[in-house]
Amino acid sequence: MRSLHILSPVAPFPPLSGGTAHIMRTTRQLARFYRLHFAALANDPAQVRWGPLAELCASTHALRRGPARGRFFDPPAVRQEYSAELHTYMNGGWAGDRPEIVQLEFTSMAQYARLACAAGALVVCVAHNVGFLAQIRRARLERERRLRARRWLGALSLWLYELRALPHCHLVITLSDADKAALQRWLPHLPTEYVHSAIDLDEWPVCFSADASNEVLFVGNYLHPPNVEGALWLAREVWPLVRQAQPNARLTLAGRDPTPAIRALAAPDIRVPGAVDDLRALYARAALVAAPIFWGSGVRIKLLEALACGMPVVSTALAAEGIDLRHDQSALFAEQADTFAAAIHRLLNDQQLRSQLGVAGRAIAERDYSANRIGEQLAALYERQIELKPAALR
Repeated sequence: MRSLHILSPVAPFPPLSGGTAHIMRTTRQLARFYRLHFAALANDPAQVRWGPLAELCASTHALRRGPARGRFFDPPAVRQEYSAELHTYMNGGWAGDRPEIVQLEFTSMAQYARLACAAGALVVCVAHNVGFLAQIRRARLERERRLRARRWLGALSLWLYELRALPHCHLVITLSDADKAALQRWLPHLPTEYVHSAIDLDEWPVCFSADASNEVLFVGNYLHPPNVEGALWLAREVWPLVRQAQPNARLTLAGRDPTPAIRALAAPDIRVPGAVDDLRALYARAALVAAPIFWGSGVRIKLLEALACGMPVVSTALAAEGIDLRHDQSALFAEQADTFAAAIHRLLNDQQLRSQLGVAGRAIAERDYSANRIGEQLAALYERQIELKPAALR
């Protein structure tokens, strides 16, 4: 088996965010085809837990971040994810197993592409999201002048970094077609492939019940600003309209690390439970999932999990980016508070439509996001890229 080293800015276990869930699933799949080594950055390496990765990988390494360094105009994540220990790991023998493939998780880790190339490896960057595209979208939504200027500066910083760092990779994988198009516009000669995120369909079985209660569910990691903004908009702008039409409706805002503003929303008709160990219990009792996301890039992993569970969804177009959902066929789409509330009200009162959308969403998850199929696709893609490279990489 070829040696594949995964370098991540975060230890993915336990998978408490969409990004770490994606890393865990693809690592499990790649272990079928490669001899894996996993290195993750951490503020306190002694506290890192590896869970199933300890058995899936030939070695695991938690390496301390810092000291922060980089170019003055580099994005904060790039400077903060510099690691002298990771440099030592890469220069000092790669755990005694020279890499044939190096997989960098997130574009911020593309700063290590040159070192990986020096080892003679095929270097792959998994762009969970394209940073400059996400920040451009955020800047366009900002109304306050000073904040808007800061957003545009942030977008410029990410654009300069990603366009400088990513060409040192032999392949970039995106999780949405929009991200691929954005990179190809500015880096037309960079090999870029759109590969769906993976869902373990056995891990996320259908648990939706068409006769569930009048509960609307939002799920998101609140360390991610688009989730905070979406949850606040849902509770403040949409929910009063839903309650006016449906007084017995209830809203649950589940997810890790709710901000003070999110916690302050708690009320008799709004629950804020925080992190939930098993989301399937929430899906089993909810009537539908709401996904009001207005900026960012990549694919919303929590939305994929909801679809796999057979949940009917009300979504903004951007939240469903990268997922082949169709209005009135596999989801309901809305962008304004009144139309979003109307879509929720419609689903709460139409059991047949909820069932129809849930079945269609599950079918899409089975067709496009099966973990076994994605693992095979990645392995075939890597082998093809190795064959395209000079003999020194084989």
